[in-house]
Amino acid sequence: MVALQNFITHTLHGVQYGFILFLIASGLTIILGILDVLNLAHGELFALGAYVSFSVLGYLTGLVGPPTGPASQAVFLALVLVGAVVAALVLVPVGVLLESTLFRPIYERDEVYQLVLTFGLLLVIKDFNKFVWGPSPQRIQGVYSGINSIPVAEFVGLTYPTYNVVVIAVGAVVVVGLFWFFDRTKTGRIIRATAIDREMATAIGVNTQRTFTLVFALGAFFAGFAGAMALPQSYASLEMGANPLVLSFVVIVIGGLGSLQGAFVAALLVGVLSKWATWQVPALELAAPFAIMALVLLVKPEGLFGTWGETE
Repeated sequence: MVALQNFITHTLHGVQYGFILFLIASGLTIILGILDVLNLAHGELFALGAYVSFSVLGYLTGLVGPPTGPASQAVFLALVLVGAVVAALVLVPVGVLLESTLFRPIYERDEVYQLVLTFGLLLVIKDFNKFVWGPSPQRIQGVYSGINSIPVAEFVGLTYPTYNVVVIAVGAVVVVGLFWFFDRTKTGRIIRATAIDREMATAIGVNTQRTFTLVFALGAFFAGFAGAMALPQSYASLEMGANPLVLSFVVIVIGGLGSLQGAFVAALLVGVLSKWATWQVPALELAAPFAIMALVLLVKPEGLFGTWGETE
């Protein structure tokens, strides 16, 4: 019974971790799949989203106070979601500004320009975060710790943190909404068409420049949203952008360069298998995602789902 409880708990941890990874990697995947830009500053946009959410959440929780009962806990969870949406929306004009002023002039240049630019941008955003919020980590655990666990599998007596369940639910909604957007909406189909054949999209009247701006704004939105959703269980710090960036690359490589579907499957695969591995062998915490990537690439070097334009 204890072994089954541990297995379910670590599986849920893996699913929650996978959804966070997908939220991070989705923005990078969209930018890479459409613009062919490997944005090294994506992790710092993730960190910026966490910092903005910290300020918004700190202000809102100051108005309602810490959670003391079920109703207050529900209010706090709602405030977390509001803070995440606000942080993501703040990142949208940031993405528009960066694309229109910095990235647009280098689309046709060699990739080394992109790497140098995005690395420099990484340092600028990190210094901006330090200037605004200071060098010390910003934590909200004092508020978050008031949230109790809720039973999610009573038949084995299992309890699971409320916020983890919220992350899984929100992640599922985002996944469904994102795939619906690209499959069913006119704007989503235009973006896919631009990714598949940029010249043909231009020939039929698509404003590719506007599409590129929208794509970068979407990427920034999801980076900020991911950082905000990760904040309550962690903290905002100057170093928090590096690890998500590396793990995003792992997810993208496993799923297939530019494939949103591949990023989702790879994120859940890495999330669940990593948590299982670290459950059995804690020393594998850092190595597990890379070991999974190596095993997948040995079987399918192009990744699980190829490139962005593979969908029907």
